[in-house]
Amino acid sequence: MELIQNLSNAIDLQQKRQDEDYSEMVAKPLAERVAKGHTLTNLSISKIDFYDGMPNSFCPPVFGNQKFIDRIYIHCKNNCSRYREGTALMFSNGNLNFKMELETDKIDDFILHSGDFDVKNNILDSTNYPKSGWELNAVNQNITQRLLKASWQRLYDNPELAKKMEMMLNGNLYNGYDSLSFSRGDLNDSQNTAVRKALGCSHFSIIQGPPGTGKTYTIAKLCAKLVEQGLKVFITGPTHTAINNCLIAVAKDLKDKSKIVKIGEKYQAAEILDNPWITRKTRLSYYSYVGNNNFSQMGFVIGATPFALCFPAAKKLEAWNFDYIIIDEAAQVSMPLALAAMTSGKKVIFVGDHMQLDPIIPKNTDNWLFGSSVFKRMVDLYPDQVVLLNQSYRLNKNLIDIPNQLFYAGKISSCCPIKDDFKDFLCRSHPEIINHSSNELLIIHHDFGALGRSPFEAEMIADMVLDLLYNGVNLDHIGIISPYRAQIREIKRALVEKNVLNEDNLDSIFVDTVERMQGQEKDYIFFSLANCNPEEVEDRLDFFYSPNRLNVAITRAHIKCITLTNEKIFKICRERIGLPGIPEDLKKGMKAFLDFEELSTKIEIEDENVTTGW
Repeated sequence: MELIQNLSNAIDLQQKRQDEDYSEMVAKPLAERVAKGHTLTNLSISKIDFYDGMPNSFCPPVFGNQKFIDRIYIHCKNNCSRYREGTALMFSNGNLNFKMELETDKIDDFILHSGDFDVKNNILDSTNYPKSGWELNAVNQNITQRLLKASWQRLYDNPELAKKMEMMLNGNLYNGYDSLSFSRGDLNDSQNTAVRKALGCSHFSIIQGPPGTGKTYTIAKLCAKLVEQGLKVFITGPTHTAINNCLIAVAKDLKDKSKIVKIGEKYQAAEILDNPWITRKTRLSYYSYVGNNNFSQMGFVIGATPFALCFPAAKKLEAWNFDYIIIDEAAQVSMPLALAAMTSGKKVIFVGDHMQLDPIIPKNTDNWLFGSSVFKRMVDLYPDQVVLLNQSYRLNKNLIDIPNQLFYAGKISSCCPIKDDFKDFLCRSHPEIINHSSNELLIIHHDFGALGRSPFEAEMIADMVLDLLYNGVNLDHIGIISPYRAQIREIKRALVEKNVLNEDNLDSIFVDTVERMQGQEKDYIFFSLANCNPEEVEDRLDFFYSPNRLNVAITRAHIKCITLTNEKIFKICRERIGLPGIPEDLKKGMKAFLDFEELSTKIEIEDENVTTGW
């Protein structure tokens, strides 16, 4: 069967590309690896937490001062890494090598944690070890390959299921709808249509949710109805944050912890740790669920990533088969990963927006499973079955205008009033920006910072945040985003240096990558593009000039969105867009950036002078 062979090839190809990229990276000179954020050197240890005994039954006995490492606290003078929480890293110094996970990433500090599997090898003399001269490197792994191979095996062992999946993903699966009279007063017409079609579909339904159109709210109302009918529902997505946000919305309706379970570790549950209506488990087999009085046997929701269903490689969710699989943010999910979830349910609801962030998948392959996200594939194959949520409850008329023109052909309307309280704010640093009457601004400057960082933009943002706070804006109502992790740290550093915050309460304000912001919203958004010369990262131009990331960034704000960038960002687009050999995807991205520049209200900053009105 074509799907079986293509899926096997795709899984192996993804691992092969990953291996090749890793080999290419480690072959580069140390200075280049450091400059590009792949390696950190000259690290010092602030503290190590050791286990008092054996962390688990797989660990060998230790004697004397030898102990198992729990956590290592590291100081870094110049943290410009690409690492993010959860990244597998090798912490080394001479003959000492410890494979660990990045648990916490602060401005100049890391906390590394020994995972359950690797802790057995992380043994150190607790009284005698070097405090400085350490190095951090990313680790290449094949865990995704092993997990997806388990999903592939499920298809291989079930030809009928494989045939259904192949027909669905090739546009040949007939999908009918039962006639239902579902309608709720707290849903608009498009949302009611989306829920009604999801309830009545024979195999699948497709819901496109542009920014702020109530996608998560719609999922919650659908889940409430499915649970009321006594059905078992699996909610999944590309990130734990997306899944957690869905479960929070579902919990508001159900208010019953016996009906909602999140599968994952504690660090993957930040958003739901204090939610009394969501039960957290690291694993839950179907056999331990059946007849268990702690869990509802009539109507039940589990949230987890698709990997949790890759039994036996993953020991998270054994023997489950759900009535409904709901894939949120499906436009960020590759087809091989989506199949891990799709093969464990009777009906699949694809929810997402292919105008927002894409999945990271191998490029330039002849395998159709890497042609797009699963959501875009379904939209392209079944355009007449897509339900578009068409009313934005986040973006007012002024904020929705640009994304509506660039990405949605004017199909989205706003339900929000235009707020402009900021016009009367007392500002000490940049009144020409904060007090400007426009709800969206593009700030263009001529300062050239470091690669992937802009201290200039970071300081400007910190100053403007101070002004917002001075005028009574709550920290929790401000979001600061950038494509680069190095710039996120630069912004956090500026916030601390200007006494906006201290390192202990940095979490009071959202400062993170655009990817982490998708699905969330704030009153005020600062978008720092940071890169003063994209040509310096020639091999990642398509990353920087992503129209989908641009769309996500400029659609997070309720009240005001301020984008900061260097003039060269647009100059490069104008110089290159017509050159031969430029890939079509890159041309598309550059055009989106140029259109964004043309449509935006611009303020140009010349050193300390400000030029406005063009």
